[in-house]
Amino acid sequence: MLKGIRPDWWPKGWCIHQMDVHNAFLNGDLLEEVYMTVPAGLARQGEQGKKKFKMKDLGELNFFLGIEVSKSSKGIHLSQRKYALELIAETSLGGAKPAATPLKQNLKLTSAKYDEAVAPKGEHEDPILKDPDRYQRLVGRLLYLTMTRPDLAFSIQKPS
Repeated sequence: MLKGIRPDWWPKGWCIHQMDVHNAFLNGDLLEEVYMTVPAGLARQGEQGKKKFKMKDLGELNFFLGIEVSKSSKGIHLSQRKYALELIAETSLGGAKPAATPLKQNLKLTSAKYDEAVAPKGEHEDPILKDPDRYQRLVGRLLYLTMTRPDLAFSIQKPS
């Protein structure tokens, strides 16, 4: 449930609409703080805004950046079910068995440099990754998943 949004406004018939404003973001680095306000006319009437700015109404908000948004009388629910299922499929882990605790207790992760300094040559428990970019991308995607799954945050933060 999204914190800070009172569910009592929902029965009033309010909804969240998604608009795509073309060229809303500049392609460049900003070195100063930017404060934005709603353009004149857009707050009062969406049609006036469409005349002044090239924009497309995407309708009621259902998906945003891989997050499913659904509403009920109790409030807003955010879910990344589809994102998680795609991640499982891409990593070929569809047949993996679920674990009650996704991380061993008292697990200590070390770097390859540490292992080389402590362990005799060639006696590492784990092989060094041939493609660390792939691993880093996976960890990044898993970190994104913790937005709606805080229960996974510790287990995913550890390898990151």
